[in-house]
Amino acid sequence: SSGINAEYGEVERNRALKKIPDMDMHIEDDAVKEIGKFVKGFINFIQFAIDGKKETIRVTDSSNIKVDGLAGKMPEGVPRFNLYRYSHVKDGNSTQFIPVFLYYVPEEGTAKAKSLYPCAIDCFIKRLQNLNADIKLRLEFSDMDDMTEGVLYEMIYPPDRATLLASFKEIKPAKRAGKRGGWVKVLPV
Repeated sequence: SSGINAEYGEVERNRALKKIPDMDMHIEDDAVKEIGKFVKGFINFIQFAIDGKKETIRVTDSSNIKVDGLAGKMPEGVPRFNLYRYSHVKDGNSTQFIPVFLYYVPEEGTAKAKSLYPCAIDCFIKRLQNLNADIKLRLEFSDMDDMTEGVLYEMIYPPDRATLLASFKEIKPAKRAGKRGGWVKVLPV
């Protein structure tokens, strides 16, 4: 079945059990430049890929998009790290800009890619924070069609933890999303 799962600490538990090593990969110069543009507000979206041979992180896309454009940016069957500045109006007041780290990990991805990205994610997020990306939320998605304005808003502004957990309901994926269906994980930054 498909659905949204809030699983805190899963990565940390796996690391503690020595299942996932930490890999600090070099961020290519072009990627650092795009992160600078993101920090300054010139762009609101950057997509990163890992070059498995060089063990580096590179930019595959950077632009200004709306939430509904995120799904179209994800490649079929290939994981990606994404940095997105969610712009929205909260409670009818001023516009808020929330930097969100999105890890797209499709069910149909290769085993090699699915094992490489988790090894690099924590070090990469720390490096992004050191470059002033100021990430406020970290989400992992298996089907970006499940990533909607409403889902993102609820993840950023949950009423409270008990209400959030009680409010999780199944999401029907727009397309067949593999054996387990689409899922979303909310993880601490």
